Amino acid sequence: MTTSHTSRVAIIGGGIIGCATAYYLSRTGSCEIVMIESDHTAAGASGYSAGILTPYSGSNDPDLLALSPAALALHAELAETLPAITGIDHGYDLRPFLRCAFGDAGEREAKSFMQARVAEGHAADWLSGDEARELCDWLSDDVIGACVTEIEPTVDSRLLTQSLFVGASKATSLEFINDEFTGITLLAKGAVGSISLDDRSQIEADAYVFTLGPWSSDVSNMLRFGYPVVPQKGQLLHIDIGDTSSDQMRPPVAMQNMDDGGVVLPRRLSSTVLGATREDTSYDREPSDFAYEYIIPRVQRLCPRIDASLVSRQTACLRPMPADGKPYVGPAHNQNNAFFAAGHWSEGIHYGPLTGKWLADTITTGSSDIDFSAIGTDRLPNFG
Repeated sequence: MTTSHTSRVAIIGGGIIGCATAYYLSRTGSCEIVMIESDHTAAGASGYSAGILTPYSGSNDPDLLALSPAALALHAELAETLPAITGIDHGYDLRPFLRCAFGDAGEREAKSFMQARVAEGHAADWLSGDEARELCDWLSDDVIGACVTEIEPTVDSRLLTQSLFVGASKATSLEFINDEFTGITLLAKGAVGSISLDDRSQIEADAYVFTLGPWSSDVSNMLRFGYPVVPQKGQLLHIDIGDTSSDQMRPPVAMQNMDDGGVVLPRRLSSTVLGATREDTSYDREPSDFAYEYIIPRVQRLCPRIDASLVSRQTACLRPMPADGKPYVGPAHNQNNAFFAAGHWSEGIHYGPLTGKWLADTITTGSSDIDFSAIGTDRLPNFG
C-alpha cells in the first residue's frame, strides 16, 4: 500500500510491535491511527519482559541474528531521541554480561557462545573464575570460568512500549479504543473491509495491522490461514536489593548459569529480575510456585546471597512462540491491505521497534530498506 495522502491505519494490539508501528507511522505525517486493545498498552508480554535486548534467547536462527545489528542500532537511537519527545526515561542501559560455568558442560556451552559471538565480529573474552569474581563479587566461589560480553543492553519494556505510544500520540491523530477485537469482514476483492469489536461497532481503515502476539490464532481463523504461533508461559521473580537505595548494592553485571539455566539481570530503573521459566501451558498466565522451584536453585548457584526471601514480586506472561523459531512479519494471506506480525518469542522487545519501522515503511511507501524477507509471512506453506 502506497499513500500520498492521509490514510487511516488500524492497529490491533497494543504491545511493543503495535506501539512501535504507531510511532513510526506517526513520523511520516501521512496517517491517522486507531489502536484497538482489549486491556491497556503493554498489558501482555511487552509489559512483563525482562527487557534484555538480546537475539540469543530464542532459536539463534542465522537469518534472525543477521537483523540484530539494525535492531540494536534502532534501540540506541530511541534511547537518545524518544525521552526528549515523551519525557519518559525507559531505562536503556548497557553493562557486562557473564555467562558462567560450573563444570565441563557449562564451560563448553559458554565457550561455544563466546566463539559464535567472536565469529559475528563482537568482543567476547574468557575469564577465569577468580577474574570473574573480581568483576562481580556476587559470584559463587564454585564458578570456574565465564564468557564476558558487553553487547546486550537492557530497558524497562513497559516504559519503552508506553513511551512509543505517547510519542505517536504527540505526533499525529491517534485514537485508542479500549475494546476487544472480535471479527474481520473480508471483501471479495481480497481485502479486509472492516473489523468488529465486542461492543458490536465496526472499524474501517485503509490498512490493518494485526499484532496480537500469542493470541494470533484468533486472526488465523478470521483470515482463513494458519499462522503457527502458540503461547509459551514465562515467569520472572523480582528482587529489590539496592534498587531503591544505592546502585552499588545491585549486581554490577548480568549473569547466567550455563550449566543449569537461570539468569540474574540488573536493570537501571527497575527491579533486578531472576529468570526465567519456559512452560507450555496454553493460555494460563497465573504465577505459580514452579517459578520459585525452578529459578531460585539455579540463580542461587550463581549468587549464594540470593534466596526466596528477597523476592518482592512475581510476574508471568505469554510469549508468542513460532513454529520454526522465527517471527512472521508481512502481508496477510490474500489480503492486499492487511499485515500480520507475531512470533517474536522471547525477543519481542529486541526486535519490536525494528518490526514497527518495517511495517510503517511498507504501509506508507510500499517498501522498506530493512530486509525482512527471511522472516516474511510468505515463507509459510501455501501462502500465495
